Amino acid sequence: MGSRETQTLIINMALELFNEHSSGAISTNRVAEACDISKGNLHYHFKTKKEIIQSIFKCISDEMNAGWYQDHLNPTVKHMAEMFARQLLLIHDYRFFYREMPALLRSDPVLLRRYQENRDKRMLALEDYFKELSRVGVMDFKNSESLINSLVVSSWIISDNWLNYIEFKKYEATSEKILEGYEMILDIFRPYFTQTWADVTADSLTAIKGIVDDKGAP
Repeated sequence: MGSRETQTLIINMALELFNEHSSGAISTNRVAEACDISKGNLHYHFKTKKEIIQSIFKCISDEMNAGWYQDHLNPTVKHMAEMFARQLLLIHDYRFFYREMPALLRSDPVLLRRYQENRDKRMLALEDYFKELSRVGVMDFKNSESLINSLVVSSWIISDNWLNYIEFKKYEATSEKILEGYEMILDIFRPYFTQTWADVTADSLTAIKGIVDDKGAP
């Protein structure tokens, strides 16, 4: 097995174990055992568990970089809903990171810096997206950049934590529960839509059901 293939195996196996048991419950030795490689081989590629988690976060950033920065080219209610579903599916795939994020970031300055850089980049992109929604007349924010920033932060907090909320309430993460999270975000933006509320909800729910059902509800 080549070096790159071994690294990929370690990252994928660690992600699977972390998602199931938490990163704190899984040692690098356990990851090596699950990969059927020696401890020395694993430590050749990743000296510590922190380095594995940093590489997993790079996978999150790479997925965002692969197609999340063209959203401003599609300023519609439908695409806004698809963006939310896309975010939740990503969070589900890397759910250990979002469950444990405060502790992980506090314990690793390198991870914290990379997370902050990614978050700042995403926030700017989201603000640009909502400015574009305003420009084309889908929403009206009265040319207030501070309002857009506040709304983006509020929606970000909900989307980043919605799956955690579902788990805490012991609900299954069905498409219906995902839709409930988006309806909460829609309520935040409700005063700023220019089209009828019935059209907003119809377009949004159709879009989310489409993307979630296509990829399979978590």
